[in-house]
Amino acid sequence: MATQPAVPPNRVRNQLPDYLPARLVNEYVYCPRLFFYEWVDGLFRESADTLEGKAQHARVDAGKGELAPPEELGEEKIHSRSVMLASEQHRLIAKMDLLEIENGKLTPVDYKHGQPREGPEGIEVWPADRIQLGVQGLILRDNGYACDEGLIYYAKSKQRVRVQFEDGLMAEVLATASRARHLAAGGEIPAPLEDSPKCVGCSLAGICLPDETNRLRGEESPPEQLTLFGEEMGPRRRPPGRAGAEVRRLVAARDDLKPVYLHTQGLRAGKSGAVLQVKEKDALRHEFRLNEICQVNLMGNIQLTTQAIQALCEAEIPVCYFSQGGWFYGITTGLNTKNVFLRQAQFRL
Repeated sequence: MATQPAVPPNRVRNQLPDYLPARLVNEYVYCPRLFFYEWVDGLFRESADTLEGKAQHARVDAGKGELAPPEELGEEKIHSRSVMLASEQHRLIAKMDLLEIENGKLTPVDYKHGQPREGPEGIEVWPADRIQLGVQGLILRDNGYACDEGLIYYAKSKQRVRVQFEDGLMAEVLATASRARHLAAGGEIPAPLEDSPKCVGCSLAGICLPDETNRLRGEESPPEQLTLFGEEMGPRRRPPGRAGAEVRRLVAARDDLKPVYLHTQGLRAGKSGAVLQVKEKDALRHEFRLNEICQVNLMGNIQLTTQAIQALCEAEIPVCYFSQGGWFYGITTGLNTKNVFLRQAQFRL
């Protein structure tokens, strides 16, 4: 069984994990700002596309992750699913959806939600997918496995597209991973993409606000000197954003989570499994599943058990305390505040 180092959870920006996942190298190529949000700030939001992609990965994710050492591979054709491997030399890690093993050689197969793009010579993989597959090939080689090519399976069109692991691709993979690490170490979030169709389907569009941010960045540009017929007419602020640019109507994904308000005096809330139970004396009044709520608000004399508070903190659900008349007292949250730059700016203000 090959070594599978665990990736520690990303909690603090200055304590990034040692291993850079192949999936996040893909994100860097797709959008450096998205990579920064996910890898450095630890922010992620589900969307219809991400949930559908998870459903399509259910079969491969159910694999045992077993892979024999290179010297024990035989000539027979076998499949191994959901294999986690890392490169100690390059500090890269990947969870490989499927490995096709035949004649001692491995071919990684990565499952993608969409469809391939049309190139000048026919269908081809997207640049971000090509780099991610290249990371897998590099990791397999570093672990002693023979690996000459990989495949991307696009679920929407049910097509397999082949990628050759040439030296040029391996060099591009290492250069891309190095740039991603340099961006993360710098600590400054990159600017959003401009007029990119990628923003429309991005699950973090509601956090990134690409057009709004670009427009504000334009408004904050230093003033330029206005000259008319060769005479200085004083400073003039540059127009916001690009000339004639309009802010697109990007609609954030709907949030189905609901806040809970407890205002009947004397209620007691406790935890039973993944359910928040609300009782009045010994009678059960309400039940709320933790994965269906976004906030718990206690109005007045409401009791909340320690076990319930711990479960809510772990689930990143804040607990807000109010007087019976609605005066805000305070808030309890877990250690889930990952956007460190935002918090620093708030404290400075």
